[in-house]
Amino acid sequence: MKAIPENDWKILRETKGDVLNISCGRIFEKIKRIIKVQPGNEHKAYLELWEMLEKEDREVSVMFDDLKRSNAIFKLAAWKRNGVISDDSFAKFSNETQQRVLEFNKPLK
Repeated sequence: MKAIPENDWKILRETKGDVLNISCGRIFEKIKRIIKVQPGNEHKAYLELWEMLEKEDREVSVMFDDLKRSNAIFKLAAWKRNGVISDDSFAKFSNETQQRVLEFNKPLK
């Protein structure tokens, strides 16, 4: 697979911080819901929190770890698939990159 165009790579690097903050903010909202426990359900909430954090940590890793130009299209596709990049931000990328991301995220038949 060919690397993302240089201009799109620059946009992705500039956008990364905002997208990471959105991702983390969503995780914090999930944490808030979980920790509103009823007395006597603390252990259940703890287990739910642990499981959610493990899952979210894996997804954050897929979206942000080891970001480089050669895997940028996969990272951008993960951002789009997880809904952490706005339509306005996504529209800044070239048509070619947008189409590659949409193709990559198409469900398998």
